[in-house]
Amino acid sequence: MTESPEKTEKLVFIFDVDSLPESKISLFLKRSITPSKIECPLYRLTHSAKGLKPEVTEYMEKFGLDYEILYRDEFIKKYEGFEIFGTFKIADTTYPSVYIVIGSDREERQIYELVAARYFKKCDSLSCFGRVLERKYSQFKELGPAEFKKVNTPGYKQNNSEEKDEKEEKKQKIENAQQKIVDMENEMKKKQNE
Repeated sequence: MTESPEKTEKLVFIFDVDSLPESKISLFLKRSITPSKIECPLYRLTHSAKGLKPEVTEYMEKFGLDYEILYRDEFIKKYEGFEIFGTFKIADTTYPSVYIVIGSDREERQIYELVAARYFKKCDSLSCFGRVLERKYSQFKELGPAEFKKVNTPGYKQNNSEEKDEKEEKKQKIENAQQKIVDMENEMKKKQNE
């Protein structure tokens, strides 16, 4: 009996731009003249006036997974058939985003959203984005696809024990801050009386 090969994984980076010639020309001009005017945050993070930043390629080599970079329309055309397996719906895709594809061309592959569009609003540097990507990938591997999807759904509520721990931590921080204020006021009164 032969062992089945380990499932392959690939990251798919999707720009919030179509691959139309006029879009590519506009992006080229903006990245050369006014990079801050590029609307797609993923494109802005990964490209410079000369094209794809070398540090992106270096980072992905260190990350250790295959990857592809696609424009929005290319992604839709290439991956719309994956809806059949029920792992995601093209209509629910947010852009820009990063997806993970599991499986090889010869077997049933599945695709899951790894980094949603909302995370790109929080990152203004490649290093910040790298930390988000690493954290999300680690969480995906730890929880598994189904639990990862549930936990990363907007509006997801943590279970009560996690929520209590979070509330206790916030309460402790507030109490510590209040105590610091009281200590500072007492110190000021002490100095005034001297």
